[in-house]
Amino acid sequence: MSAFRQIYEDAPEFIPIPKAMQHHRIEVVLLTLDEITPSQPVRKRIPPPHFAGRVKELGDVMNTLSAEDWGHSE
Repeated sequence: MSAFRQIYEDAPEFIPIPKAMQHHRIEVVLLTLDEITPSQPVRKRIPPPHFAGRVKELGDVMNTLSAEDWGHSE
């Protein structure tokens, strides 16, 4: 990925930025998008085959413990 970084002490009018930012100190960062590769697809976790058919859900799993036990604050 190629990048360009420039700090302007007094942002000139020829840079396409909002009027409110012109003539202020700004940092401009440009990245080339055509070289960015898409992130890896999210892999779905699959249980081992020997567990198939051996687990039985007995109802609402989320409400069996408090939110704190699940790592969430209420």
